[in-house]
Amino acid sequence: MLESSQYIQMAVQLLESIAPLPEGVEAFLQKRLTVRSFAAKEYLLHAGDNSDRLSFVASGLVRIFSDTPSKLGASDKEVCNWFLMEGDVAISVESFFEQTVSEEYIQALEPTVTVSLSRDELADVYKRFPTFNYHGRILTQRYYVQAVRQLKALRYKRADDSYKYLAEQFPKILQRVPSRYLASYLGVNETYLSTLRSRNLIGP
Repeated sequence: MLESSQYIQMAVQLLESIAPLPEGVEAFLQKRLTVRSFAAKEYLLHAGDNSDRLSFVASGLVRIFSDTPSKLGASDKEVCNWFLMEGDVAISVESFFEQTVSEEYIQALEPTVTVSLSRDELADVYKRFPTFNYHGRILTQRYYVQAVRQLKALRYKRADDSYKYLAEQFPKILQRVPSRYLASYLGVNETYLSTLRSRNLIGP
């Protein structure tokens, strides 16, 4: 495992890939970015909590999922909403931006390391360094483009078309996400997912 300073530098490099950081921002962030390690199956966020940290996935894989309540009001089915890996930002969107409790869980599927900044700290960066708002805008744009692609994957009526779209756009997801969670995301059972794989559609 890398040193904490190395993970923080990875997050800084992500920001610098957007545009050179304004003078003073890197030093400011270095003092505030927090590195956390999560074991497989450990939760980054529970439903009912407030998503108050912007977390960059430095290494590993996480899933975002929610519970579907039954008619009796019991949560008896998990629905995978999306998967995030290295270079992605892990937040519960509504909770983070609206400052409400989350209806989603974020869980590590592999040993995972995140580099994060609290919502208040992020607001402080924007206030102290107004030009840094450009970096925030680009990151937000990237997140929502990915969200649109995610929705496209589920727009298809046929599961094999959705699988093919994932294989074309997100091949690493098919390679790394366990079958039970991928099946949940596609809305099929694991047996049918195995059938999709055996048809040798694009991807594994």
